Amino acid sequence: MKNKISLTLISFLANFIMAGFASQFGMLIEPIAQYFNADVNSVAFIYSLLNGGALVGTILAFFLIDIIGIKRITLLSYILIVVSTLLLYLTNSLIILNICMSLIGLCGGVGLCIAGTIVVSIWQDKVQSTMLVVQDATFNIAGVIFPLITTYSLTHALSWASSYLTVGIIAVLMLVIIISTNFDLMVAPKVVKKQKNNQKSEWNFGILSAGLGLFLAMLALYTFLTWAPLFVSQKFAITFEDAGNIITQYWAAALIGALVSTVIVSRIKIHHFFITIILLAFVITIAIVNTQNLNCISYYTYCYGFVCSALYNSFVAYGVTFVKNASSKNVSFILVSGSAGAMFSPAISSLFQEYFGTQIIMNAIPAFYAIIIVMLVISQLLKRKK
Repeated sequence: MKNKISLTLISFLANFIMAGFASQFGMLIEPIAQYFNADVNSVAFIYSLLNGGALVGTILAFFLIDIIGIKRITLLSYILIVVSTLLLYLTNSLIILNICMSLIGLCGGVGLCIAGTIVVSIWQDKVQSTMLVVQDATFNIAGVIFPLITTYSLTHALSWASSYLTVGIIAVLMLVIIISTNFDLMVAPKVVKKQKNNQKSEWNFGILSAGLGLFLAMLALYTFLTWAPLFVSQKFAITFEDAGNIITQYWAAALIGALVSTVIVSRIKIHHFFITIILLAFVITIAIVNTQNLNCISYYTYCYGFVCSALYNSFVAYGVTFVKNASSKNVSFILVSGSAGAMFSPAISSLFQEYFGTQIIMNAIPAFYAIIIVMLVISQLLKRKK
């Protein structure tokens, strides 16, 4: 039982640490640009390296776990994260910053894959579902805590990397737990895995639109998280540090939303829930980008965080309803599409920001949701016709 608890704690910390690096980047674009005397668009691209590394790490983990062993690869990943975090705090080179963020993303992606593997391997039935929900909540808790640390650091003239250094300290704690934990409980169900690999995957517009929809949803969400502080700062002529509170507000609402959504989904059909949250996200983001009232921004952001808290898992649950027997390839397609959206968002948005300005890229966010709504309508019409 002691090992179960330790392994579960490792899975929670993996989400917590990755969220620590991902959740606050929008607040750090301007401080990093000033520190390295760089353009904000080139700095925003660094976020693509973080998310791109996470995408690659998630894919590599499937192969490396069997080759290296789960304990060794977990230990190696968090050693690299600790070293990279320390270099972030010490470096004056933008190239080193790029390399470190890529490594952190890569190792963090491996950690997220391991976190999911741990929960699925050692827990079953309702306890397993509960642990997966808590993992999502852990990610959102970090999204509340670390932006607060970032705000404190920036308002007290501390280094922009101070909050990242805090994440690194937690990674050191993670290393201690990994070293002292026995991973023998992690036994891969090889027979089940072979059956899933041999299972033929069914493809149709519904499952494909779920993948494309999640790509667009992550594109919209990470565009918001990356550029919202700068957008609010410019539009309402307030300090960048004060505008950064919008990120904390988003994650605070997402934490509550993740817990509430779990209860709601257990009581209503997934497609009713899913279509509702997409429509709400569309309406709320229109309000955010067009309001002229600074006070309303906070309320709209809380609503947006609450609504988007369950987007990722909802796309998976909705997409697989279009196939009789969902295969691992169906699920992987949707998840990889979401990771790709998160990865490309900063690069795409920074390119448009350079040519069209912050207001235009923020206006693109509800447009992405509008495209998703159109695809949902087409999917439902095709499903009824079939």
